[in-house]
Amino acid sequence: MSQTTGIILEGIPATGKSTIISEMLSRSEIINRDFMSLFTFGEDITQRVLERKDNKAKITKDDNLNLLNDILTPLEKYKIYYQKRGWIGDEKEHRYGFVLERFHLTHANYFSHISWEDVIDIDQRLLKLNSKLCFLTMEKKVMEERIIHSRGEEWRKYISRFGNSNKEIVNYYYQQQQNKRMLVDRSSLPKLILDTSTKNWGEIVDEIISFWGI
Repeated sequence: MSQTTGIILEGIPATGKSTIISEMLSRSEIINRDFMSLFTFGEDITQRVLERKDNKAKITKDDNLNLLNDILTPLEKYKIYYQKRGWIGDEKEHRYGFVLERFHLTHANYFSHISWEDVIDIDQRLLKLNSKLCFLTMEKKVMEERIIHSRGEEWRKYISRFGNSNKEIVNYYYQQQQNKRMLVDRSSLPKLILDTSTKNWGEIVDEIISFWGI
């Protein structure tokens, strides 16, 4: 049994990443663990802290890789501490878990100056941390409602850069989803692909927790 267990949730905006994490963290099988620390990293930490620098065209590949590394390194160090401790008894309880909302696939897909080849090492490090990848998708026919109409004015102002009409914006995000799916296929991590178009969050979270095996 590994001392660590992680899940990465990837997907374009409005696929339900934040909703799913909130639901997961309320489940008894997650919170009622006497000997298990759980670290949760939302997208503000895993990617969005670089947005301002990106908007000013001052971001570099090192910025992306340093951020990913700064998140992974402590998790790797904790694994070493756990290994040195040598827990006796039910080792499954004496381990730690982590949740990453967006991570290396988002960096390789969203930022034009970084590619999959740049994050292969990150993928391998995640594999050594017993991580699994869950890719959330949605059908194109629900994208306009989910991505555009269900969000506020500031968000709609932001996404207007991706098209002059709702159709163009939907096409942009659909292509982003297709591009990210190709990255998912290249990842070495165990993976689960879930269509969230129906928004059956309870059933979706059940499937993710079962896949995670926490």
